[in-house]
Amino acid sequence: MTTQFSYPGVYIEEIESPVRPIAGAETSVTAFVGLTLYGPRTPTAVESWADFEERFGGLWTGSELGYAVYQFFLNGGSKALVVRVGEDVKYAEADLGHGVKLRAKQPGKAGDGLKTTVTHDASDTQRYTLAFTDGTVSESYDVSVDPALRSRWPDRLLATSQLVELAADKADQRPDAVADKAFTPGTDAVLKTDAVLGGLKALAESDVFNLLVIPNQLPKPAADPDTRDSLWAPVVDAAVLLCEERRAMLLLDPPFAWDSPAGAATGAKAGLPVAGVAGRNAAVYFPRVLISDPLGGADRKVGPAGTVAGVIARTDTRRGVWKAPAGTDDGGMRGVRSLQFRLTDPQNGTLNKLGVNCLRTFPVYGNVVWGSRTCRGGDVLSDPWRYVPVRRVALYIEESLFQGTKWVVFEPNDEPLWSSIRLNVGAFMDRLFREGAFQGRTAKDAYLVRCDADNNPQAGIDLGIVTIDVGFQPRKPAEFVHIRIQQKRDDAPAQGS
Repeated sequence: MTTQFSYPGVYIEEIESPVRPIAGAETSVTAFVGLTLYGPRTPTAVESWADFEERFGGLWTGSELGYAVYQFFLNGGSKALVVRVGEDVKYAEADLGHGVKLRAKQPGKAGDGLKTTVTHDASDTQRYTLAFTDGTVSESYDVSVDPALRSRWPDRLLATSQLVELAADKADQRPDAVADKAFTPGTDAVLKTDAVLGGLKALAESDVFNLLVIPNQLPKPAADPDTRDSLWAPVVDAAVLLCEERRAMLLLDPPFAWDSPAGAATGAKAGLPVAGVAGRNAAVYFPRVLISDPLGGADRKVGPAGTVAGVIARTDTRRGVWKAPAGTDDGGMRGVRSLQFRLTDPQNGTLNKLGVNCLRTFPVYGNVVWGSRTCRGGDVLSDPWRYVPVRRVALYIEESLFQGTKWVVFEPNDEPLWSSIRLNVGAFMDRLFREGAFQGRTAKDAYLVRCDADNNPQAGIDLGIVTIDVGFQPRKPAEFVHIRIQQKRDDAPAQGS
């Protein structure tokens, strides 16, 4: 508003600055969709593995999701968005009477086969022996419900049990005497495609996420793995569509049918899990990885997508979103004991040309991510979005400008506005250039920001449209190191000299 001058003197007026700094969007918030033990069924942010354990129950053998989240945080992830879907799990249980109810420590069918024996102490009505066995491990506890012996109450003693836990709030009475009483069998949660599709709909209404991981998990039918891939295909199609809408990348485990390097090559030649233009927002990794299972027992084979998401998050923090999350320096996979298949160079070469990102094992370096192509990365496609970091830089710029230019809406659409847009968007792009995000020796070579009368004709202004053109020269990863060696010697002296 114009200042009204009336009396002689000094007038102070604050003028709004045209500078509106654009903050960079987050780059590695990873959404996970799948089975959990318990927890909310709405998208929920977790910022550590301990947070996931508290909200969703941590690991259990019936869920691939828990292991994917575990590997994500182990490899450098800092923020996840978890969507719980699927049926509830039921524990194996035993009601011993008088309010004493027990359940298996492990959820689902893992607790089946448990038996318990209760033996009364004839000389003390408050004492009894509680014994369990699953056929392999046996436990026995000398229990008392005497208020003076609180340390020998069942809740205290069973806290150390590997097999069972109390299912009731209290157990202050002596249960009935039984011998080898079988627990009521538990049931595993089953993940169906309809449930996952519902979870994706819920995720569509959530906060910003940049990566999406949906671990492959379906009940094993009598049919071959190709049938399972057909059942899973609607999930992949819906997931990549959501990623296109939300400017995110879909990280894919290998399909069920890719059960060998040759099978992966055959499957990839027939078509990657995501086809067409949508493939620029997806990347598939092969093979599966073996991790040390924190629940004990032998190593567990899991999909690599959760681990790769953690590697991406770590690389973003260390180097930037423009650095390929692969290689001996940035592609190391923590917690991975070995790979399902140890690929050779020729096998790697075949899969790489088809747009499949391979995981490799090298002496000294260990297990590393050794590929950074999108599902549009097949050599025959020659697609400009063939590389993961190139696509992710574009998505990062899009999301940052989407969030950082909302102030433009309803501003007068003329040169003063265009000038302010050029100033603020240009400052954002220049910052990225100085951080090393773009190729080019000078800012003019690296990026452009155009918002003026040339790309905002009167026809567009009349429709209420302001157009901002932003371009950048991406930095593409050096996939192949070509070293040329030849012999060198001094030139022979000219004849007759």
